[in-house]
Amino acid sequence: MAATPHSLDLDIVSICFGFSLGFCVLTGSKAARQTFAIYRRTHSLRNLYMWMIWTEVIVNLVIAILSWLFIRGDIRGSFGLFFSFTSQTQCLIQIIANRVGLIIVNKRKVSILKWTLFVAVGLINISVYCVWIPARIEVSQTFVRVNNIWDRIEKVLYLIIDGALNGLFLYLVRVKLISGGLTKYKPLFNFNAFIVCVSLSMDILIICMMSLPNSFIYIQFHPLAYIVKLNIELSMADLISKIVRRQDHVDNPYSNSNPTELTSNPRHGHFNSRGGAFSSPNEQPTQVSHIYASKTLSASGEGNIGTQNRGAGIMKTIATVVQSVEKDGSESVSSSMRQLNECRGV
Repeated sequence: MAATPHSLDLDIVSICFGFSLGFCVLTGSKAARQTFAIYRRTHSLRNLYMWMIWTEVIVNLVIAILSWLFIRGDIRGSFGLFFSFTSQTQCLIQIIANRVGLIIVNKRKVSILKWTLFVAVGLINISVYCVWIPARIEVSQTFVRVNNIWDRIEKVLYLIIDGALNGLFLYLVRVKLISGGLTKYKPLFNFNAFIVCVSLSMDILIICMMSLPNSFIYIQFHPLAYIVKLNIELSMADLISKIVRRQDHVDNPYSNSNPTELTSNPRHGHFNSRGGAFSSPNEQPTQVSHIYASKTLSASGEGNIGTQNRGAGIMKTIATVVQSVEKDGSESVSSSMRQLNECRGV
């Protein structure tokens, strides 16, 4: 049972509840915009990425309201309230994994990554509920003592998983994209390097709130932390979609970079703002997969959100312009061609 809250506890909970509602509105508007973009392109609502987003928004809103009423003493705790935390953690981890999967070429590895995370998070949730629920209903003092330790370990595990996925994403962007000459992805790297600190600070906030005298107050910070994390993921999706639309700028034309899910080859078509993909007059608009049409889990392991990516992945576009002007029987080569010849020792 929840301890009787003091006036200060209620003030903290109410402020946190207000911020949670505000971020739910902000995040819901971003989710609606992305949903409309998906539907305009695919004319279908069978989109796992979209459903995970809305599940996360709704679950966080429900937890925020129920937690506030529970701490105030207006309602009693129920298994439904406790069970909702499972959907909260699972959906967010899968959304982050979906972003990482955009840069991994081997789709089998992406599927393994997602299912491994699904099982790992599921086992953590099961272990927590085996201890947390008996401790909260005070079955015995042993469960209470074990829960005080394991509950914090669980939060640290989620922090490690979140940090590892974001670290892997930064590594892949640096090695597979930027090092390959696709410098247009530098803003993505810089933004993710900054925003990951905000994301991880949400996990640290939950852990710190567990040390308050009223051990139930930290429950109210759960929906706030996770709705902020979801807002970060939607902002990352918007940024990736904008960067993919840009024409490639290659600083290192001789580097060999492996293709990824973020296919980009502007030279062979134009970006279709309605379809969210590059297309050419003689081909279907499937050359470039928009971030909203990325691969996610399905029953077959490689769900398709909208379009099939038949391209080879992210490719460098090297445009060499040769301008010839007759003057004294010689030719003047453009600066880009001269640079190319100098690099090759011509």
